[in-house]
Amino acid sequence: MLLKHVNRGHESAKFAAVILLALMLNVEVHAAAAEYTYSCWLNGWRKNANDQSDDIFGIETSQYGLTLDVADFRKVGFGHLHNPAGYEYALKHKADKLRQLPPAEFLIELEVDGVHYRARACRAGREEGVKRLSNVRLWESGRYVQHYDFPGLDFRTVEGRQLACDAILDVVAWPGSLTLNLHVSPTAPVNSAVLRLALTSDMGSWSKEKKVEGTWQQGEKQSVSLHCPVASSRDVPPENITVTAANDQRFPVRFDVTRNCYVASVNRLKRSWRTGYTDIRHYDDFRITIKGSGSKRAVPFLLDLRPPANITGLCPILCDESGRPAGIPVQLSKNWHYKPMGSYLMAYAMLPAEKDTTYLLRVVYGFYGTLPSASHAQLSLLGYGGHGRWDQLAIGCWGETICFDMDMSLVDVAVTDIRALMVRSGIEGTKWGWTNAGWGGDWLNIQDDDQEKYFQNSLKTAYLSHGPCLTDVKHEGYYGANREVDFSARIQTLRTDDYCRTFQKLNYTFTHDVSAKKIWLFKLGRTHSYQTPGIAYGNIDGLIEQRTVPGPLKKGQMFLNNVELTGPGPHWVAFTGAAEISDGKPKPNGYRALIIRQYKAVIGARTYANPVISSPVHKAAPTNLDVELLPPAGVRRFSKGDRIELDLELITLPRVADDYYGPNEAFRQHLSENPNTWKTTFREVEGNRLEVTVSGGTETQNYPLVIKAEEPEVTVAIKGGVGAVPIRFEGLATSQGYQLYRVVSGERIGFEQSVHGNDFWQTDFDAATETYRMSFNLPLDESSTSKWVLAQ
Repeated sequence: MLLKHVNRGHESAKFAAVILLALMLNVEVHAAAAEYTYSCWLNGWRKNANDQSDDIFGIETSQYGLTLDVADFRKVGFGHLHNPAGYEYALKHKADKLRQLPPAEFLIELEVDGVHYRARACRAGREEGVKRLSNVRLWESGRYVQHYDFPGLDFRTVEGRQLACDAILDVVAWPGSLTLNLHVSPTAPVNSAVLRLALTSDMGSWSKEKKVEGTWQQGEKQSVSLHCPVASSRDVPPENITVTAANDQRFPVRFDVTRNCYVASVNRLKRSWRTGYTDIRHYDDFRITIKGSGSKRAVPFLLDLRPPANITGLCPILCDESGRPAGIPVQLSKNWHYKPMGSYLMAYAMLPAEKDTTYLLRVVYGFYGTLPSASHAQLSLLGYGGHGRWDQLAIGCWGETICFDMDMSLVDVAVTDIRALMVRSGIEGTKWGWTNAGWGGDWLNIQDDDQEKYFQNSLKTAYLSHGPCLTDVKHEGYYGANREVDFSARIQTLRTDDYCRTFQKLNYTFTHDVSAKKIWLFKLGRTHSYQTPGIAYGNIDGLIEQRTVPGPLKKGQMFLNNVELTGPGPHWVAFTGAAEISDGKPKPNGYRALIIRQYKAVIGARTYANPVISSPVHKAAPTNLDVELLPPAGVRRFSKGDRIELDLELITLPRVADDYYGPNEAFRQHLSENPNTWKTTFREVEGNRLEVTVSGGTETQNYPLVIKAEEPEVTVAIKGGVGAVPIRFEGLATSQGYQLYRVVSGERIGFEQSVHGNDFWQTDFDAATETYRMSFNLPLDESSTSKWVLAQ
């Protein structure tokens, strides 16, 4: 598609008209995107044995806050919050506002044969041990909904007499409401019983009771639900919402009082294409039609999909009827461990419905358009263990690519499973399956005289975008029992067809003076079944040194000790040729490399820009190395105000061309010419340090590339690029009518990667600025220079 030249004045007039239209359209989108929820443990999930701080669970929304001491249900906070409009901006105050909530009275009561028993705690508050909080179970936690339950309620009389029963408190929080569900089963028959729930606070008083008629038999579950509306809700008759899919499939919609939302239950969806571990290039498309009633309040909605076409990689997107991404968020919560429910997707949304509206809820799996999709999901561990916050990233739907144990509920490090993309075991190997690339890593680790490890606390997570072109998730919290280090993290991955890239931006600011007996700023390793034949490291100019690992070495031995990476950045470290060693049949596997695109440590009056690394032996026979990114020049003492900024890129790579089955021919050719070499890592380092010139906007980040639009038309000239380079345009007045063009020989050619129509870009709405973001993935392998234009 070609565009004729238009003068600047006409462009400005057109842009002004677009802005006016966008302001009207944004009202409905804002109603959905401005609302949000968070959950966190104020004093942390995992603690040192000598940390006796209370285990306080917290929920924060755009409207209110709730805190609950799991060991003493008399300690409850509940109140209004004057929170900012932007989801992302509410991260900044961490859990500070939750610590200031006014007290409330919370009643969970069973009246049995005229005797009153009150729940004072749950199992998590009565047990000891480092993993006691695994007795609080995280079901769904994301932008719109926090869903947890608290098993093992302990019911006692005023005198302390205990009632034998199985009881669970189930909590569901939306931005404007709190729903409390009590589920009880007696361990012996009961003749007369009443279940009661009540919450009394400055915001209001709510209560609900249920009388059990007749004999309450052993093991029979009885429930009562208490709905606490903090903000006025939207009432829509369930028959005014219809959900359909291909082949005239229609799914029931009901209002679920226990979840306080409209639920469309999709079981055993009929599909005309193959599911499971294969190259899924189709979508599950659901048409959602809502009859409008003039209210600007969005409708809370859940698509409960069991089973998805593939659970390990999927991303729900809300689109208009034609499939154009609308920018309205959809919460991605899922599980594949819990046998009673099987694999499931819980896709939550708040649907604007001021007028009659039809949406397309599109669930993406292996490919989005012509490229494998990216996804960052909240994965429930119900049925597996731990039960804390676990984030799982995937490119495509062929297994995980990396996971983060944010609550450290399973292990005591932040980074867990690391895997490779489109890798097989040789030319005859199986495609579209799980892989390995080594296990594990960690963010900041400090040990001092009082704390064996500084654990995270007050951790809040903002799922800004689940994908499918460029994911974006931010974390804010503290390290240390006394909140000695303020930290933030930003995690992203991208839609691509060559290899996995995980971007991790980490910032640590010391709020106290700290003397560290042991410290690392980032760690890559703690892998048990890998052999590391060598390690290479370098800078933007190339290789500094390549070391072969002699064998055998002893566990704990320091192979590299406090080595400063000299020269200009970006710096890099690669476990070239590392491979899994297994007695059985190992998964197809690749190796890991770490690119340090920025290392800035401001310690005292000095600023350091060159990373320091050590490489200890994690396992012997065979030798397996870790890499630790350290503070500068052996620094172990920090003062209040010292800070460290890291911009890291973790990549996983195939060793040889025959192991790679993806379609990227430039990458395949490189592997054929450079098997098992540090040059593959250096290709990413050098190739994706982009040289960018922008007209009509400003470059605010180089890689992934972010452009702030300032004029109706934005032109971006790029020198360099490896793979499907993500570019995000921010500050757009509308999501409608834009087209990305590539300039070829002076002519504008419409950029097109769609397969099923409108399926190659991503749209997100920023409620704080009331502007849109559009993300694309540019195939920059094709030429050394390129020019792009975003215009309407």
